[in-house]
Amino acid sequence: MATNYLMRNEDLVRKSKDEVLLRCLGKTEYMKVMGETHKGICGAHQGGRKMCWLIRRYGYFWPTMLKDCINYSKGCEACQRHGPIQQAPSVPMNPVVKPWPFRGWAMDLIGKIYPASGQQHCFIIVATDYFTKWLEAKPIKTTTSQAIITFIEE
Repeated sequence: MATNYLMRNEDLVRKSKDEVLLRCLGKTEYMKVMGETHKGICGAHQGGRKMCWLIRRYGYFWPTMLKDCINYSKGCEACQRHGPIQQAPSVPMNPVVKPWPFRGWAMDLIGKIYPASGQQHCFIIVATDYFTKWLEAKPIKTTTSQAIITFIEE
C-alpha cells in the first residue's frame, strides 16, 4: 500500500487507480471539507456516497472516507427534517373504535435514532389508547424487555 502514497510539496498524497494524485487529509481538515461539500455555499445536502464521490473529484482522500461521509450525511439535521418522506400506500383509513378506555391500545418503537441524544437515548417507545387517543412517549437507551416492562408499569 505504501507505493500508492508519496510526499509532494510538503503534503502527503495518494495515487488513485486512474493515476490522479489526491491530497490526504487529517481529521480536522476532512471534517471541514465534508461540511463545505455537504452544506457549504455550493453544497446540495448530497447523500454519503455522492458526497464521497464529490470529495474525491475535488482531489481529497482519507482512508475512512466513505464511512465518514455516510455518517455525516445521516447526522445532518436539515436532511433529517426536510428529507424525502416515506410514502405509505394510499388505502382508506379505518378508525379503530373502542367502547371504553384501555379496551384497546397499541405500542410501537421509533428508532434507532441517529445521532443519539445527550443522554444516549436512541429509541422512543410510544403507547396510544384507542378510545381517548391519549399518547404516552418516552425516550429509552435500549430495547430490552425490562425497559418495555418499566414503561408499561409507569
